[in-house]
Amino acid sequence: MDERQRIENIFASFREVNQAFHQSMLQLTQHLGITAIQYFVLKVVVLNPGIGLNELSEKIHSVTSSTSGIVDRMVKAGWLLRERPVSNRRAICLTATEEGISLWRTVSDMRVSQLSVSLLSLSEEDEHQLLRIHKEIVNIIQRQREEEKHESY
Repeated sequence: MDERQRIENIFASFREVNQAFHQSMLQLTQHLGITAIQYFVLKVVVLNPGIGLNELSEKIHSVTSSTSGIVDRMVKAGWLLRERPVSNRRAICLTATEEGISLWRTVSDMRVSQLSVSLLSLSEEDEHQLLRIHKEIVNIIQRQREEEKHESY
């Protein structure tokens, strides 16, 4: 097998796994009235109370304008509070409401329950290998990005 085919096979494998996770999440969240991205935003805000919009955008790998629209809908739904700190009236701080925290816990518990059946069927050895390989891939890509960044200076 040539290098190009190897790369395409690895990338296709990641895409298939990602699609499987996305579909299971979609199935889980649809009947609760929350989208997968809203769940992810809720998770980040619950774990980082008072987070700003820019930092939230970075954590969910989105642009601020898109994140702002998601946050608007979540504030309107009663899951998030958007407040302006007295010290900086231009900034906003996001916190989850009690309803938002409860929804996040419900979805999180259901997600763990749903995925535990399939993911825990992996042997511990396979799990360790998978995590090791994922970490190695991330490290290789980060090193490559750093090298490219240094070359552009």
